[in-house]
Amino acid sequence: MRQKLALAWSMVHEPDILILDEPTAAVDPTGQMEIRQIILNLAQGGKTIFLSSHNLDEVQRICNRIALIDRGEIKLCGELEKLRREMGRREVVIETGITTTEEAKLLGVLVSELEALPYVTSCRREARNLHLQLDGQGDVSEIVAMFSQKNIGVEEVRKSELTLEEIYAKVVKGGG
Repeated sequence: MRQKLALAWSMVHEPDILILDEPTAAVDPTGQMEIRQIILNLAQGGKTIFLSSHNLDEVQRICNRIALIDRGEIKLCGELEKLRREMGRREVVIETGITTTEEAKLLGVLVSELEALPYVTSCRREARNLHLQLDGQGDVSEIVAMFSQKNIGVEEVRKSELTLEEIYAKVVKGGG
């Protein structure tokens, strides 16, 4: 309740800029969702919000621009989506609808074509699924179109990108 009260108190005079330090610390999950929604609504209404938090999952949910600060030094700054693209890998898993031997052969040919694309860093086949590692410039729609051109059905496309935690590990801790 104290966190909610502090947030409400900070908004009383409708400031253009809010600086929030760990706004959801020690708040139950329902309260966290409510506070996140309030912050998002304020941002959509034109407010500038500076959010300081160690909870990188929450920062990832709320913020569109980030700065990673380590020992008082800004190590990385920019739009989160742009940083994700620039910093690394994206994995795409494509679940195909192949059922026949002929479709399986076509998938083998397609794998060779996918591996030749400049932004595909690796391509691994597991039964009916393809696991593709893409660099920051990869275009998933082009890949799906290639499946269509070969008349290979696609049942599902899942992609995962670097999390803010992984970006932090790379930049601040030098991790992989």
